[in-house]
Order: sequence, then structure tokens, then C-alpha cells
Amino acid sequence: MPIAANAPYPAETWGKIRTFGDVVEVSLDRAGVRLTMGGEPTFVPLTPDGAEWQTAALGPTKLGHARRLAHALIADTFPGAVILETSGKHYPGEPLPRWALLIQRRADSSPIWRNLSRLRADTRPGDHRPDHAENFLRRLAQKLSLPADFILAADEPQKPGTPAGFVLPLDHEGGAWRSDRWEVKNQKIPGSLALLAGDSLIGLRLPLGELAEQNLRRAVTAELRDGALTIFIPPLLTEQYLALLAMIEDVLTGLGLQGCVLAGYAPPPDPALPTIGLVSDPGVIEVNLAPCATWSGYDQQLAQLYAAAEKTGLCARKLQFNGRETGTGGGAHLVFGGPQESTSPFFTLPTLLPGLIRYWQHHPALSYVFTGQYMGPSSQAPRIDESTFEALYELEIACAGAEKAGTPSNLALFDLLFRDLLMDRSGNTHRAEISVDKLWNPFAPNGRLGLVELRAFETNPARAAQSLTALFVRAILARLCTAPFREPFVRWGGELHDKFFLPAFLWQDLENICADLAAHGLPFAAAWLRPLWEWRFPKLGRLALETRPAQGSGKKFTMTFRQALEAWPLLGESPNAGTVSRSVDASMDRIEAAVDDATALEHGLLLVNGYPCAFRAAGQGAATGIRFRAFYLTPALHPHVLVHTPLLLEWVDRETLTVIAAARWHVWNPCNQPYVTRPADEAEASARHAERWEPWPHAVGQSRLIPPTDFPPEGRHTLDLRRYPAQALP
Repeated sequence: MPIAANAPYPAETWGKIRTFGDVVEVSLDRAGVRLTMGGEPTFVPLTPDGAEWQTAALGPTKLGHARRLAHALIADTFPGAVILETSGKHYPGEPLPRWALLIQRRADSSPIWRNLSRLRADTRPGDHRPDHAENFLRRLAQKLSLPADFILAADEPQKPGTPAGFVLPLDHEGGAWRSDRWEVKNQKIPGSLALLAGDSLIGLRLPLGELAEQNLRRAVTAELRDGALTIFIPPLLTEQYLALLAMIEDVLTGLGLQGCVLAGYAPPPDPALPTIGLVSDPGVIEVNLAPCATWSGYDQQLAQLYAAAEKTGLCARKLQFNGRETGTGGGAHLVFGGPQESTSPFFTLPTLLPGLIRYWQHHPALSYVFTGQYMGPSSQAPRIDESTFEALYELEIACAGAEKAGTPSNLALFDLLFRDLLMDRSGNTHRAEISVDKLWNPFAPNGRLGLVELRAFETNPARAAQSLTALFVRAILARLCTAPFREPFVRWGGELHDKFFLPAFLWQDLENICADLAAHGLPFAAAWLRPLWEWRFPKLGRLALETRPAQGSGKKFTMTFRQALEAWPLLGESPNAGTVSRSVDASMDRIEAAVDDATALEHGLLLVNGYPCAFRAAGQGAATGIRFRAFYLTPALHPHVLVHTPLLLEWVDRETLTVIAAARWHVWNPCNQPYVTRPADEAEASARHAERWEPWPHAVGQSRLIPPTDFPPEGRHTLDLRRYPAQALP
């Protein structure tokens, strides 16, 4: 594999990472654990314009991108696979379910579908005619040895006698295909039936409630959608489903039709039919990976996916207007389970899930280093101790109960131990950092899968970095399988955000995790995580510092400023188009200042907008946070507090109280001019980001008075400029 495919890791380093992956699998094998893994990376176009690539789930170009991505994956990686367009999630306020594309292939690699060109690869209007739909069903009935006179014309209720498509009742019973003569009440035109009103495919609008009790309740349908023949497949088991697909392709071949759509129902989940899903999600295309038995398989699947995405003009990053590179804004959740639902390691090892909960709570880096910009209590993946005040106390009881009970005989009861505790503040069990929605929930159609989903992960632009993150997490699970983690929860209090929103302390936590893994025979090198950490916390600028000769022979220091983290608090309800909604306060930002040698603080201090920072030890150096209002938004907390930027950053000699180095940091460009478009590429983004750091020699040599500041228990590591009045600055 070429080095570029493993960026940002050289070939030698990636070789060591792959060897470590084998070590993890050996560790799991020794523990007798079969742990599957999957994920949900998300992708956007190189230039993500329009609401569909910001906040909307649907839009004019998203389905076309998904179809092209599916075709590229099949053409390059999974020849013989098929694409089924089916219904995805359906949310309140949305008239129809979102679409989902399923890429299905046989586990034994034998082909399902021979000619990919017969399936639609874009959203341009097709050139099929209405008679193609009827001819298709007639030939399919003939191939199935069924009477063609069972075919019905399907009319819109307002347009009797004008077929919207055609219907062939169809099921498979007793080893043979069966059809049926449908006659519905008040049938106005012989040989036709009136559909239920709506915009869905006709296969979803059949008047099944008007049929006689003895009639079949399933049918294959054919209609034109945007000029493309769309074939709706009824619910079938895997063997019959695959047999029907083969006959459908034979009929399309005989008719010489290309660019058709297969839609409808997929068979129940089946290991013989590995499936990758492409799903419409707000702002992104979400990809549901097929479960993998090992990390190596997961890495290979990611490599195939990223290559197909690049080929079709998709990527896993966005360039902000001000030049910062971020993830897509969608998730990249990691999902773990077992080859069979009921024998998931989370059931066979009753200490695994409690240990995972405890371990994640002990290490905030697992919550904050790999997630997206929107984080904290109101995000899609809040930590346990960001949900409700009593959550930790109650979870202690639940974890102890699971550990003492042994292997559960009642899986639903085991699931209930955690379901009502792993959730966000509103009680949403899906919006949780550790989600058990798919563990063993009898009330959800896909709830009993034995899966645990870790949601505080965002897609990384680099495939290798994304894959390494998953390996890191898999290594932690392997460690928990071999040695249960029963340490009591940590009451972080205000320190959780004050300290662990800062890069230096998160890096320390990552090093602690790596040390713990090594102590359990899993030597994961912390240096492998450095590129991810650098990308998550980009460098903003530096101050080169030097003590006066009398203080230590002109010793040199470096102060590095990095992007830190900030949570967006949820605001109160407000009127919105006849209903109420809640917004978040995204007006705040936080950066970190860190010195590589803590002795620098004996000679100077850092002023930000005239106020001194309090550095805390971080390894051999020290770090501090600076929290400030970056934008003035309405609504937002504390409307009386004005914008603090540009930040004036001054290093002041402790003895003379004179400024010896200074710079300004701009949240936007130094000219305060609007950006008309996003950066065209990484080079332009980098230039925009760099111009926001402005050396400020005008302050050097000036004297400063040091005002008093207080650092409350919730803010010992961070200077919060909202607590102090603005000063007149030079």
C-alpha cells in the first residue's frame, strides 16, 4: 500500500501499527472473545454548498452523490454486488422517511448482480416510458410462471384510469412463487386499484386493508420515477430475495433497460449478505460499514470507502470560512458487538460494559479528543457526567449489579440496567456517548443486536488516522476483556471542562491510557496519536521568549497557542414558526497557551487583554486556558458581554512589568471583512488561518499594571474574560 494512502504515517510507522493490530487480536483470542466492529463515517463534497450539506438531511444533489459512491464501491471493490434503495430514518416533522442505499454482496463472493449499468448512477431524468413498467412486470410474471392477468394498474386516487404504475401480487410459499387476484372494495375500474394518497413509491401505498382475508399481502411493483423504471421488492427471506433479483436482472437484460432503480425491502440481517448502507443525514452522507471480525478488516473497508469517495468527489473534511479544517460535522460512531446477537461479548462478559462505562468516565480524553466541534451537555454525545446530576451515583449501583449478576440469563433485564441512565438530559437514549439503543431493546425493530455504540467520534479527513482511532478503542476493549476495570467513578465537577477542554491536559490523559494499555500487554505508542491531536488542536501561533541575562543568561523558551475546546450551552425555548425550539450559544471560544518549560513562569507572566493567566503544570511544561466571546449572537448567554477579540497576548517581565513579546489573535480576518466563499482548497484555508495570528510589536517595551483576578473552583485552569470589565488597550 503506498505511503500516501496511510498519511499522515510513514510506511515504517504504519507497519508497526498493523503489527500492533495483530497483537490486539491475539489478546482477544486468548480471552476467548469474538468482538466485531463497525462504524459510521460521514462524507461531503469538496465544495459543500447548500442546506443539504449544512443542516438539512435531504437536498437536490445528495442522492446523486450517494449513487455515484455506491457505483464506485461496487465497480472497484465489490463486483457482483447490488444496490437497493430503501427507507431510512423517519423523524417528526419530516413528511417521508429519509432514503438509504444498501450495497449488498454475498459473503462467498459469488455475484448477485452482473451488470452494474442496469442500476441508476445519478439523479438526471431517465428516458424510460410508462409501457416499460407494464412490460417489465408481464415478463417477470412469465419468468416466475405466474398468470400475467394478475397484474393490476395502480391509479392515484384522484386520477382513476391513469396508471401511476403496475402491481403484481407476489410471495414465496411452500417452495414456490405464488400470485393472487386482488379485488378491493369499491373497485371502480376492473384490473386496477386505487392507491393510498401520498408521494411514496406505489409499493408503500397499496390498499392492503381493503383486500379479502385470504389474499396475499405482498407485491412487486413497477413505476416511473424521474423517468427511471423503479422496481419495488416486497419483504422476503434472503434466498428468495436473491432469486428474485436474478430474475429481475434477466428481464431487464431482455428488455435492454439500463439506469433502473431497485427499491423496497431488504431481507432480515444475514451474515451471508454483508451490507454497507449509505444514509441521508443532516449535512452529510452517512456510511454504515459492514461489521468486521478484526481491525484489519475494518481498516481495509475504510481504505476502500475513502478511495471510492475521493474518486466520486467526496471527502471527509470541511474548510471553514476562517480557514480552519474540521471534520464533516457528522459523526463517525464506532460500533462493537459479536458475530451473533445473543452471544455478544457485552453479554458473555458481564464486566465488559460496566468496565467500559467506568473507563470512559475516568478518561475525558476519550470523550473530547476524537469528537466534533459540537460537544458537551447539549451535544449528540454527552458524557455520563454531563447528563444529570445523579447519573454517576445511580450508575455505580447499576454497574455493581451487572458485575455481581454474572452472565445474564435475561438479556432484556441486563439491557434495562443501563438504558435509563445512558442518555442525555432530555432522556434521549440515542444521544448518549455510550449508546445501548441496539443492545437488547425489545421495543425497537433493530434493537436486539447485542451492539454498543460509542458516539463521541467524528470522521477524520485521513483514512489512516480514522482507522488508528478505531484501533486505539479496540485495544482498550481488549484490555477490559482481559482485566475488568472496577475503579469508582471520579467526581470531576467543574474541572471536567475547565481542565480537559485544554489540549495539554488531554494529551497527558492519552499518555496515561497508553501506559495502562502497555501495562496490560498492549503497547500502543502514544506518538501514534500525535497527528490526530495536532489536527484536533491546531497551532495558532507562537511567542519566542528569552529571559534577561541577569535572570539566567538569556535562556530561551517557546509559548505555543492552540485551539482548545468549548461547549455550546443549550438555551431556553423560543417561538419558531408556530411552535417552540431551542438553540445553542455558539458565541464563545477557548484557546490554550502552553510553555515547553515551566521555569519560564518564574521570569514572566501572560496577559490577555490586560488580565493575567494562571498556568498549571502539564508534564515538563505548563498550560492555561483563555475563554472569550468570539461573536456577538442573539440569543446567547450574558448579552451584556461584548466581543473580546482580537485578543491581545502579551508576555510581561515579572521584574520590570514591561512587555517583551506580543501578538494578536483574530477569530476572523484582521480586516474584519466578510469572506464571500469558503476556501477553494487547503492552501487557501491555510493562508486564511495563518493571517489570523498577527505579531504586535507596538506593545513591546510598554509598561503594564497587573490587575487582580480570581480563579473560582470551576475555573482554576482558565481565564474567563467574561468575568472582567474590558480594559482600554493600546
